[in-house]
Amino acid sequence: MTAPRWRLAALAIVAALLAVAALACSADSESTQTDPPPTAEATAVVKQRRGDQTPLIKGPVSEDGLQAIFATPDLGVGRNRFAFVLTSAERLSSAPVATVSSYYIPVDGAAPELKQTALALFHPFPYVSRGLYATRLEFDRPGRWSIEASVPDEGEGPRSATLEFNVPESASAPALGSPAVRSDSKTNADVERPAQLATGSLHDPDLYRLTIAEAVDSGIPTVVVMASPAFCTNAVCGPQVEVLSQLKDEFRGQANFIHVDFYDNPEEIQGDLSRARPSPTVVEWNLPSGEWSFVIDRQGIVAGRFESFATLAELRTALKDVF
Repeated sequence: MTAPRWRLAALAIVAALLAVAALACSADSESTQTDPPPTAEATAVVKQRRGDQTPLIKGPVSEDGLQAIFATPDLGVGRNRFAFVLTSAERLSSAPVATVSSYYIPVDGAAPELKQTALALFHPFPYVSRGLYATRLEFDRPGRWSIEASVPDEGEGPRSATLEFNVPESASAPALGSPAVRSDSKTNADVERPAQLATGSLHDPDLYRLTIAEAVDSGIPTVVVMASPAFCTNAVCGPQVEVLSQLKDEFRGQANFIHVDFYDNPEEIQGDLSRARPSPTVVEWNLPSGEWSFVIDRQGIVAGRFESFATLAELRTALKDVF
């Protein structure tokens, strides 16, 4: 008999976490054996990988009273979208442009090496009084890096803040140019009520028509958002599902649009995240933080990758690039 969807999802989690390829199965697999329950070891690994509980990286408060909060720590060697928030005791910085200089920090204790200077544009979040700066930076080697970000201040000179971070050889989440993970994500057909698909009040049924696997194999581009709207509470998280719904209305019929909640049991959480179970899809995609958007081209390749909040304009541009 064909294995039920929930049973396949459970097997997929255990397989991914324990790296046992023999456990991998598809929706067409035949099995007469009882599925083994997740082990204590597997459960512990899932808890360790909960990106929604990863603390934000914050720089020191500068002499100017400014502090940088990192929005995109999942970096790798090469060109990366680099985003951050600048805030102070008085207010969030919303100057239109920040100047960003990047430095490599040598392991021998020598002076940091200036690598690049770029402009970062401020992107306000819709519906809420927050926003972040985003630019593109190139990291030519793994190791310890830093940035200095400066913004003009009304009636005064520029204010600056610094931020240090690690750049590994490669990122955790799927990189640009890599094949999209063909996940058997939940759809409308898998649940009795929309509240079983997503936290928050927006339950747009168009975002749950297809699995990621079905969308990637459809021959048209796909935009995937993985986020939990009801628990978007930190400084770098924004109303991403609402933006996805807007993008869908703008490009209806030209691409697929999918939302996957970070949690597999949104209706059971009841505001208590200790009850939350990470979505099997989030685990499969190896997401190290709590809000992600991906643009996938017609061949199933990741062409746009956005950690933390991505604006409608950013996603629109990435989607147009794959038409």
